[in-house]
Amino acid sequence: MRATDWPAARGLLIDRRRLLGVLAATGAAVRPGAPNAACRAPSLAALAAEKGLMFGMALTREQVREAPPLVAVALAQAAMLVPGNELKWVRAEPEPGQFDFADADALVDLAHAHGLLSRGHALVWHEALPAWMGPGLTRAEAGAALSRHIKTLCSRYAGRMHSWDVVNEAIEPSGAGPLRRTPFLAALGEDYIARAFALAAEADPDAILTLNEYDLERDTEWQARRRAAMLDLLNRLVRRRVPVRALGVQGHLDPAKGRFDPEVFRGFIRAVASLGLSVFITELDITDRTLPGAVVARDRAAAEETRAYLAAALAEPAVRLVVTWGVSDAYSWVDGNPRTRRTDGLTSRPHLYDAAFRPKPLRAAVAEALRSAPARGIAR
Repeated sequence: MRATDWPAARGLLIDRRRLLGVLAATGAAVRPGAPNAACRAPSLAALAAEKGLMFGMALTREQVREAPPLVAVALAQAAMLVPGNELKWVRAEPEPGQFDFADADALVDLAHAHGLLSRGHALVWHEALPAWMGPGLTRAEAGAALSRHIKTLCSRYAGRMHSWDVVNEAIEPSGAGPLRRTPFLAALGEDYIARAFALAAEADPDAILTLNEYDLERDTEWQARRRAAMLDLLNRLVRRRVPVRALGVQGHLDPAKGRFDPEVFRGFIRAVASLGLSVFITELDITDRTLPGAVVARDRAAAEETRAYLAAALAEPAVRLVVTWGVSDAYSWVDGNPRTRRTDGLTSRPHLYDAAFRPKPLRAAVAEALRSAPARGIAR
């Protein structure tokens, strides 16, 4: 299936027969009276499609094995599934030239079996690297590894991926310098970015090739520096005719990082669009470490933050895709990271569905933002 072959009806409501089939296929027992969040109408994918947008969710093979109700929610709500970990370098190529696609294949096959698109994350990232990809790589070694890895992954899934995060988190975190110091930058210089995009375009020419980055939305001095560094990089790439077609803005929302000004964020999106690029929201969730402890108040604050963010983003026609970085609070990277988890010992609530797979106010906020978005052309 080509990325352009998805029907207009994709993302419409899942019926009970399909839901039972999904649960049976994933080995779940259907419990009488269990929360049936997957059947709530209309789906987020349907709301997005009405406005020419696409809505997706990330999930992992672990979640597919352990939480069939989560899978049912994702299949009901999304038009796209994103393997959260399975295509990262350490999982896909743990040893030089030795590839393992079992888990990635399972997720891509699951999506396509249910008429959904897939998205590749991430070809080149300074984290999730195997030990052999250390800082001592020579220029020749790094170039050969980059070429082998990207060609192998993109060729395997050619025509099955809507888009790829080709390079992830290339900007220096503090904004004090243009590019993050990585093994790729050390061995190949800035040219590693252009080289990665060229390799991906050659192996999977139909996919939308994306540069993906975080902390680009807050009205703070250091995030302003990061936005400027990103725009400078995109300008250089576009001038060189590097086949980058979209900027991925991760959207890990964290009110602790400073004030959000919708006009600042919209101005940045417009600047990216002026280069002829689309903008994707690729990893939407919320870090609630500074929000109230009480669940009702915390969920309300998280929903308000997310609603404001999406209202700003979706007001810009260049934004074509929204992907949440997970489905349910039952599985979250936020609590596993000392920089993002709460200090009061309470469990974080970063996702649209709670740990029992019931929709939260955050889900309602996303639905409202999609309903309120101006219409644009067919999502791509």
